[in-house]
Amino acid sequence: MLLGDFKQEILKLNNKVNMEMFGLGLRWQKIEVMDDKAIIIANNKRVKALSAIDHKDAITSKLIDIALILEFKERFIKEVENALGVKALAHLKDYDPGTEISFSVTIFEKDIEKLIHEI
Repeated sequence: MLLGDFKQEILKLNNKVNMEMFGLGLRWQKIEVMDDKAIIIANNKRVKALSAIDHKDAITSKLIDIALILEFKERFIKEVENALGVKALAHLKDYDPGTEISFSVTIFEKDIEKLIHEI
């Protein structure tokens, strides 16, 4: 597999999990790889129900955001491992509701250049 193909597959999986969880595709996403890490920056449309409670109950909204991020991380790791057959050690993610931008880092068990030759 080529590096560009690997990046595209990771982005497809990121959007797939987003669609499954939120019913919404990403507005845009970009990926960079460095050593054993894939870094994704994406624009995620805010879930309308959470937007509705952000100003009335910010703490509950934040707790729901955290729960959703935790679930996303688990699903994303499973998708990557099942689809590509590679081991992801961790997927770290944060989301800013104000800008609707997320930032995530997936850490693989090996350098990505080595991984893509094994796929």
